[in-house]
Amino acid sequence: MIDWSSRPIEERNLFNPAYCALVLASALRAYQKQAQAPMPYSLALLVLPLCLHQEMRDEICANKKVSVLRVLARRPDLLVDFARRAQGLIQHAMEALALLASRECITVSEAGGIQLLPRRVSPEPLGTEDAEQCRVAAAILGRDFAQINDRVTIYTSLSIRP
Repeated sequence: MIDWSSRPIEERNLFNPAYCALVLASALRAYQKQAQAPMPYSLALLVLPLCLHQEMRDEICANKKVSVLRVLARRPDLLVDFARRAQGLIQHAMEALALLASRECITVSEAGGIQLLPRRVSPEPLGTEDAEQCRVAAAILGRDFAQINDRVTIYTSLSIRP
């Protein structure tokens, strides 16, 4: 893990743990609303690589009524280099989850599910259009992951392993 002060300023701005935490919280909230259960930890790690990539995010938001897996089946080019991108964002996802945990916004169940506690993270829209699109895409992902309800299918469709 690279020390915060040693990171380039662009990385600190683009992957700010507070911002990433808001994006993750949006996915956790939507997952819980749909599934009535906490989101599995392994699925939470997929939210940032899917939402922060602009082309992927645009496709997810443009096809809100279509499952994310169907969107990816139509556009397999979006998965090029996805495994490397997902691996590169694990540290940022971990920092965001650590921030949420330190602020007592989430709890982790013994089964590994991450539950967003009510009224701890504001659901209000974010300040910029791009940031808000990330939050909306995360909510769509959370909902779709809950509807799919099968981690193996999700990981297989993304051509990666947990």
